[in-house]
Amino acid sequence: MSSRSAHPRPSASGTTGPDAPGTGAAQRKAASARGGGEVFRLVPPLVIWWVWVAFAVANLADFAIQGTPSARFTIVVAAILVTVTGLAYALALRPKVIAGETGITVVNPFRDYQIPWGTIQAVDTGDWVRVHYAPADGAPGGAARSSASARTVYCWALYVSARAKRRSGRVASRPRRAGPFRVPAGLGEQPGHGGHSRLPEEARYLASLPVSKAIAVRLDTRAGKDRARTAEAGAGQVTARWAWPAVAAVLLPALALLIAALA
Repeated sequence: MSSRSAHPRPSASGTTGPDAPGTGAAQRKAASARGGGEVFRLVPPLVIWWVWVAFAVANLADFAIQGTPSARFTIVVAAILVTVTGLAYALALRPKVIAGETGITVVNPFRDYQIPWGTIQAVDTGDWVRVHYAPADGAPGGAARSSASARTVYCWALYVSARAKRRSGRVASRPRRAGPFRVPAGLGEQPGHGGHSRLPEEARYLASLPVSKAIAVRLDTRAGKDRARTAEAGAGQVTARWAWPAVAAVLLPALALLIAALA
């Protein structure tokens, strides 16, 4: 997990720092991960997680001090607390998106996806940040398949609230064309020796966007660059796997609760 002591904000150049454009440090968390990656997640789910943990611990401490009416009551209440804690872990604490050297890792409540940059066609937003990818054709250096075979992974950690949608509708610089949400032409390019004037414009653009949309723009821009960089080595393969610890954290306490309730 990423550090919870700081909440750096993404800069236009793809790095993190406290002076980066305003993409909502109070609502989004991005930190350097092992291997030079960035971890993106929203802060409200983390707040919900820690509030619930405090509530659960306080209740358990109260039961330990004052006692309970019966052993069965203690078992049922404990099973309820553990079941909800498992759900809070899977739905609030676990989800995140990691942008690394080789691609994007989407950690959803019960599934993990490894999506190489070379397979990504676009990153945009709907109710969540969405990663559109096409499976590689398997040939070294081959391009991704056509958009007809494209698939989509929804990033549970990066949702778009109704308020954020209303805000994005008021952004004057929002692209008006159909298709995936992308930064306007030129804004995603790194300024060269003669292009330093682009940075303030890009920073203002990212600052005007809701948090999740700004992250989608950054990931989409990086995917476009890394797709070309990794073309010679091949697009790579997308992998998906079940997160069995998260599944067990929910199912086992729920099963124990069912048994305790029926006993």
